[in-house]
Amino acid sequence: MNKKALKVALFEFQNQALRKILEMKFLKPDLNNMVFIGNNYSGYWFPENLIYSQGTIWGIGLGFDSSFEEEMLKNGYKVLGFEPEASCYRQAKIQLDHPNATVYNFGIWDKSGSYPYTGKNFSLVDIFQKGDFHENRFEIKSLWEAATDLKLEDCEKPRVLRMNIEGAEREILKGICQKHLPFEVMIFQAEFLFHLPFLAIEKRIGAFGDLVKILKILTKSEWRLIGLNRHQFTMVKSS
Repeated sequence: MNKKALKVALFEFQNQALRKILEMKFLKPDLNNMVFIGNNYSGYWFPENLIYSQGTIWGIGLGFDSSFEEEMLKNGYKVLGFEPEASCYRQAKIQLDHPNATVYNFGIWDKSGSYPYTGKNFSLVDIFQKGDFHENRFEIKSLWEAATDLKLEDCEKPRVLRMNIEGAEREILKGICQKHLPFEVMIFQAEFLFHLPFLAIEKRIGAFGDLVKILKILTKSEWRLIGLNRHQFTMVKSS
């Protein structure tokens, strides 16, 4: 085994161990099956019993492919999509050209503002950490501000929060622990933990601690973790 292959194997071993701990501590599989919707880039595990419930998807971080949202439109859902990067936004507008879909050219995080973007990194976390002026800017809105402006309360149920935002989901999840929002389903990629380099031990320990704390608070209130596949988490509100 060469050096690169060894690193990949160790990285995956670490992630498997972390996932196993989280599964044993928090996972409560639903009596209903989970169905994979979309593709390898834009694909998510979704509760089978809710597929045709004609609710509302809040798709945060569309990237260059919105196949999950496109399929859910076909299943009768309405879609609100959020994408700050210009070329991805244009692609999403084309792919989600449907009367029940609206795509917004701003990102979602736990704060609002206009932030410099170098064109090299899509992570909101990195953007907020940069202090340098740059000609390109990303427009970002707080999820709570967007929820008020776009009347989340009036959206059709079940309301689904779907996040894939390169690690910035940690701050949103921390916010939801304190300031609840009327979503019935949450799907997120815990990239703030599982995308860290395997040698970044201190950062991994801190990120794992954050995720455990988030899941502990959510599952002690009104949420159940019903799916954990690689770094994707599917949660539903307890009925």
